[in-house]
Amino acid sequence: MASGSTRIVSSLQWRLLLVLTIVVTFIAIIGDILAYQTAFRETQDLQDAQLEQIAHLLDPRSAILRRDTQEDLNFPESARTLPKPRILAQTLDSPYLNILMGDDNAVKNLQQLQDGFHNFTTVARHWRVYILTRERERIIVAQRTAYRNHIAKDSALSVVWPFLILMPILWLFTAIWIRRLFRATQEMSTELTARSANDLSPLDTRHVPTEIRPFITALNRLFSQLQAAIEHDKKFISHAAHELRTPITALTIQIARFDEPDLSIQEQRKLIGQIKAGIARTKQLLTQLLSMARAQHQLQQHLMPNNVSTALMPLLRDLIAELLPLAEQKQQILSVDINEDINLPISSNDLQTILKNILANAIKYTPAHGQICIQTKQSTDNQLALWIEDNGHGISEAERKLVFEPFYRILGNNESGSGLGLAIVKTLCEQWHITIQLTDSSLQNNEHQPGLAVGLTFSINNQ
Repeated sequence: MASGSTRIVSSLQWRLLLVLTIVVTFIAIIGDILAYQTAFRETQDLQDAQLEQIAHLLDPRSAILRRDTQEDLNFPESARTLPKPRILAQTLDSPYLNILMGDDNAVKNLQQLQDGFHNFTTVARHWRVYILTRERERIIVAQRTAYRNHIAKDSALSVVWPFLILMPILWLFTAIWIRRLFRATQEMSTELTARSANDLSPLDTRHVPTEIRPFITALNRLFSQLQAAIEHDKKFISHAAHELRTPITALTIQIARFDEPDLSIQEQRKLIGQIKAGIARTKQLLTQLLSMARAQHQLQQHLMPNNVSTALMPLLRDLIAELLPLAEQKQQILSVDINEDINLPISSNDLQTILKNILANAIKYTPAHGQICIQTKQSTDNQLALWIEDNGHGISEAERKLVFEPFYRILGNNESGSGLGLAIVKTLCEQWHITIQLTDSSLQNNEHQPGLAVGLTFSINNQ
């Protein structure tokens, strides 16, 4: 029972119906009261006009003003059934006025009133009187207040009753109309409930109310993003499986050769070296896959801490110390032009991952005796650009967007790799709102061609 009442309270349809019903009822009641008062007052004004008109039409010398009558006009005001309308018309000096009004002091009290309309009270009765002086005669035309009120109430109620009768019809129409308005959302809810988990097709917005359409559009956009994410994950898993299957297959074949009976010791040593190199490549691939999965998970979960800052130079020193042996093997020149007090708004782990992948690629794809330069440039008041340039073979403009795709490798070079390094860099840059760009380097190789320059632009609030 409690859950049903809670559902009704939280239902937008029932809340809208309740509010509209209360508002319509309140407005109808106010309208009925105003209409009743207006009709009642207008009927009273009409009856006053009739009294005034009768007074002007009467001749003071007419016998009707001095007739001898014993007709009882003094009916009780509280009676439910009133007699037929009676209008009392006499002169103020008429000997019958006290009898007609049922009060011995009626004439005396009336003579003290001026011409015009008055509410006059006798011993037990209320009158509406109009006094007019014509030809030196004062004429009084009176009507019982109870009868006047009865006529006015009947007239006013004739105006109010249609509102009271139409109000339930309006309630019913409002309920039906609201249910029809929400039918589209109910049908859409039923459609979503009947869908399978793999059905991410967009919802039809043609018959959806304008107020709900932005929500459905946002939901369709979410479906599209989920579909793209699922397709991306499927593609990533497929490529990862392929990349892992190749070295594992090679390792399996190499290990199987140890069963050959005529295998020499020199060949065994060679196989062991190949197996070690294959294991190292597989380890590197697994490390890259885990880094890529972690970066994508952080991006999807929006796990970006606030107020994080990392000193660039200490981290860069440790990273260069780790990668310097690789550069020395190729006799490369590695130079750094960075201030000591630079702090970047990124976690140290993610910054190390970004710089390590970029520097490792620069060392790997730059030929022997090449140059690699790391420097910073102040682009604007609150932006700092970190550039890593080399004088290698560079990347063509057509492939500069493709190299950020997972497992994409440039053809025509003999270097081995997983094709995940720049994909990881791109994912982490999107998480931390870092702008990354690839362009021609200011350094040139032996063929007088520019190498590759990788730029990372950070938003610095407090430099």
